[in-house]
Amino acid sequence: MLFLSKTKLKDSEPCPCGSNMNFQECCKGKESRKINPSKKPVEVQIMEKMRASMKKCCLHPEQEKCKGPIKEAHALQNNKIISLLAGSERHVYMLNPKKQPLLIPLNNGEVVPIVEISRVSANDATTETCFCEYHDNIAFAVIEKDAPDFDETSKEMKFVYAYKAFIFEYYKQRMALDIFQSNFRDNPIAFQSPEMIGMYRMLQLKMQEFEPVKKHFDSQIIGKTFEGIETCVIRIPEQIKFAGYAYIAPKYDTNGKKIKHTKKGIMHRIAVTIFPETTQSWLLLSCLESEKHIYEELFNQLKSSSIDKLKFYLNMVLPLYSENIVLSPSLWRAWDEETQMAYTYYANLHGPEAMRMEMCIGYGLKNAAKDKSGKVYEQATKINLFL
Repeated sequence: MLFLSKTKLKDSEPCPCGSNMNFQECCKGKESRKINPSKKPVEVQIMEKMRASMKKCCLHPEQEKCKGPIKEAHALQNNKIISLLAGSERHVYMLNPKKQPLLIPLNNGEVVPIVEISRVSANDATTETCFCEYHDNIAFAVIEKDAPDFDETSKEMKFVYAYKAFIFEYYKQRMALDIFQSNFRDNPIAFQSPEMIGMYRMLQLKMQEFEPVKKHFDSQIIGKTFEGIETCVIRIPEQIKFAGYAYIAPKYDTNGKKIKHTKKGIMHRIAVTIFPETTQSWLLLSCLESEKHIYEELFNQLKSSSIDKLKFYLNMVLPLYSENIVLSPSLWRAWDEETQMAYTYYANLHGPEAMRMEMCIGYGLKNAAKDKSGKVYEQATKINLFL
């Protein structure tokens, strides 16, 4: 799918409302439905609508076998990972998009929504309504409550962790596109602004990138073959105090060199999961085998890095993708207020601001790599996830 204009709708393209009609024949010139006026930024209105309108569905490929209600499925296992972090307090700290964001006024008159890092019950952490009860139980059984600890030789375990990281991000992207279409139907004039069409193009492109990956996972799940996934496994010889998952395209490797992950306009991502066990922790990075050549150098660097360099890289990179990072109460309280605010700032970055911060991270990684003594990696970063 090629978009001739990133900020303008073509008459002949499918209408953003999702009707499958051409824009000219559907919502072009259509008056907005009368709704109560709101002074809140459009982004906040979309966030609020998303919280109220997240669809319940099962994303498992064998839809005909669905049983039981759609449940609040955990992206990170409650009975193993989340409970280990929560301990006796039974709660963790994380970015909570289900909570009303703070509206921060800027000097230029704009209002910026800030989602706080807040206390979340272990039962509610990293949950989405994207699997029925039956498929949530069987699809992830190999890594769930009664399963043994992670086995780096298990092809099925590595596949399932990669699938979980991917499918929960896929669900959120699909829901975001659905919510945009719903808003466009109600208010087509406001949602034709360059900013809103830019958001729509981004959502379209992400779904274009995600669908082939989902097709591969679906075919392997149906065939119970668990093939076609390349996973880099890193053992961390200590119990970390956080966990997280993401489906991302990191811009830089451990030495600050750019990773050429975008080919012909299509971004190729890796599924990342990091989690603690009783005496050790694991970092898993997975991509399709067909994309191995893109991330092979990064994988090899991570495998050969000292523990200090590994921690330095993760401390630099992970906070920028902290939407799905879960912190133990002890780690959150170990940070001073300035560090907590810095982490919250990172967690809320998006668009051009996130890209600028990513460039700064690249410079930081490159400068660190120039120090042949390696002592720079022994110095704690401002946001230290490994306290």
